[in-house]
Amino acid sequence: MEPSRPRCADSHPAYERFRMLSFINNIKVKGPNDIDLRPLNEEERKKIYGLFYKKSIDFKDIAKAIAGKKNYQYIKDKGDLPYKFNYRMSQGVTGCPTTACLIDIFGENYAESIAEQYVLSAGKTIEQMTDDVWNVLYSFADKDKVKAWGMEKLQLDEETAEKFSKIRLSHSFASLSLCAIRKILPWLESGMIYSHAVMMAKIPDIVGKDIWSQYSETIVRELTELISNFNPKDESMQGTLDFCIKDYLRNNFDLNSGAADKLYHPSMIETYPDAVKNKDGVYQLGSPRTNAVRNPMAMRSLHQLRKVINMLLREGVIDQNTEVHIEYARELNDSNKRQAIARWNKEREKARAGYASDIVKLYKEETGKEIVPTDVDILKFQLWEEQGHICLYTGEQIGLADFIGPNPRYDIEHTVPRSVGGDSTLENLTLCSSRFNRDVKKAQLPTELSNNDEIMARLDLWKDKIEELRKAADKVRTHSAMAKEMKDSLIQKRHRIRLELDYWEGKYRRFQMTEVPEGFSRRQGAGIGLVGKYAGLYLKSLFHRNDDRTKSNVRVVKGATTAEYRKMWGIQDEYEKKSRDNHIHHCIDAIVIACISPGEYNETARYYQQYEEYERGRANKPQFKKPWPTFTEDIKALGKELLVVHDTPDNMPKQSRKKVKTPKGIIYQQGDTARGSLHSDTYYGAIEKDGEIRYVVRRALSSFEKMSEVENIVDETVKEKVKAAIAEKGFNLNISYSV
Repeated sequence: MEPSRPRCADSHPAYERFRMLSFINNIKVKGPNDIDLRPLNEEERKKIYGLFYKKSIDFKDIAKAIAGKKNYQYIKDKGDLPYKFNYRMSQGVTGCPTTACLIDIFGENYAESIAEQYVLSAGKTIEQMTDDVWNVLYSFADKDKVKAWGMEKLQLDEETAEKFSKIRLSHSFASLSLCAIRKILPWLESGMIYSHAVMMAKIPDIVGKDIWSQYSETIVRELTELISNFNPKDESMQGTLDFCIKDYLRNNFDLNSGAADKLYHPSMIETYPDAVKNKDGVYQLGSPRTNAVRNPMAMRSLHQLRKVINMLLREGVIDQNTEVHIEYARELNDSNKRQAIARWNKEREKARAGYASDIVKLYKEETGKEIVPTDVDILKFQLWEEQGHICLYTGEQIGLADFIGPNPRYDIEHTVPRSVGGDSTLENLTLCSSRFNRDVKKAQLPTELSNNDEIMARLDLWKDKIEELRKAADKVRTHSAMAKEMKDSLIQKRHRIRLELDYWEGKYRRFQMTEVPEGFSRRQGAGIGLVGKYAGLYLKSLFHRNDDRTKSNVRVVKGATTAEYRKMWGIQDEYEKKSRDNHIHHCIDAIVIACISPGEYNETARYYQQYEEYERGRANKPQFKKPWPTFTEDIKALGKELLVVHDTPDNMPKQSRKKVKTPKGIIYQQGDTARGSLHSDTYYGAIEKDGEIRYVVRRALSSFEKMSEVENIVDETVKEKVKAAIAEKGFNLNISYSV
């Protein structure tokens, strides 16, 4: 929101209060006399402020302070206690550890106490003096210097100064600057939720000091009323909430040109300026750098995109009128989440291997016959296990031979039918009676069936599992003072639990849907990641209509959509996993994405409707129209025709641009930068021999060039074995192969 300002440290007292109020203002409670959930009143807020002055708390502590002992519950839990809250009781809440430490030393009104004791207070506000104290704790590395500063500048006695020097702060960062936080804080103090407080924060700057000092009460009253009454579904409301606020300011006050556009918004995204022509008259994309993208992997991807697009533009392969299709991939993950995903995938692969052996064993016991399980058999077995060996729709017990082998009575079913936007992910699959699916469910959602209550009752095991996973995730907590290894381990554990929780919630949620929400369908580009979002915005800086920048030539495709089309066009079997043996699958996906035109989506829905009729035995198997007659054969042949080249650019000659402090201020200077390895990696070690420490290096035998080097082998046993092998087969032969 303030692009030129650095992000605030998360240990700063102002940020801790900002975080605390953002959470408190989102708490809702339904008391004995309330019809529905409501925000906390001032009396209830005051009861819980003191609870936050520690590293972390459980939400049940907050509920207990408001409702009293054993009078509270999460609103979705079973039971009918007097007070119901919108947060789970086991959920952890981050506290204010820095503020707690300052209160411990200076008292509850720590800021005023610091102002009274600080010897360098002349000309400084209370806020600035508190900042000085925090800066010392944050930046001083020497504990003794912190103690000495506390005694000299804060007039602390030795015992208190020692306690002051032991305060340890987190060195992580918030997403906002301290400047933005301090502008938002007064509105959070008034009880506004974060998204509304953000919009109000910049208004004093927009209208100016004179107007604000004269009309602030009127502005606050009228905008608060506008915000509380705003309904995006009301047709009389013209535009979004931020548009309405800007309109109010422009209509009621004489603002400078463009002043209203400085309004903060919780989802602010920088837009890229239009691409311009180079000296040869060819359009070229500008730099993709933006303050909103700080992830280096994301920025590298955008730079690679720029390199490819600009080359195609220069060579005349494409121009600004070209239609671009881009697949919105999932988000970039940090190291801990990547490790959690790898562990989750490894566990699932191990489980699948176990399912295969279980199928062989159980099928032999049940039928007396041998079987080699296919991927589809393993998938069915997994769904069977998840459902507790029953059909969720009919309640019938399912035996192994009922869904594996000849003439199965149970088959894979899509909870949300594909004809209305469902996909073929595991979350959307169940093992269902073929007859029920064909004759009763058809293209309906589970909530549209007459026996929906019975179906939901059979899902209680899933519901209990979801609750257990939520509690398990809530129990995994970290704090700033933790060792990095332990903190990383706990973060990975929490990510791992979240992955499983998301899976089960996804399955359960599909049974609760009364309609397919917008964004759920494969036609929507929802749930995109950072790179995809900004790649789309970046490309729109060139590929848009000349007469209307909002009309873009960039069309987005979800990864799930690409997978569906691979299957419909016969490139991949329905439940087959995509081959990732080499990088050719990226090329195949690119061709598939390019061939998906806007009109294809209606064709997709029609195809799945016809396919469902085919599954019910009422129609012939439909064929999905291909981009050209030999499309499938041509794509499958790519594996034999393409050569994958891995290009690793040499970054050594590249120069970098850095900030340099000079007596005249900060300037930008360009120069050489050391990149890559500065020396060859060598395995060194130290050993003691005959009372003397000797340094040794580990070398491969294949690096030996002459017999005399064998004498330098330190371990006598190894040396003799190498000599014996050489005596038998000769030096050159043994050095070339393992001894």
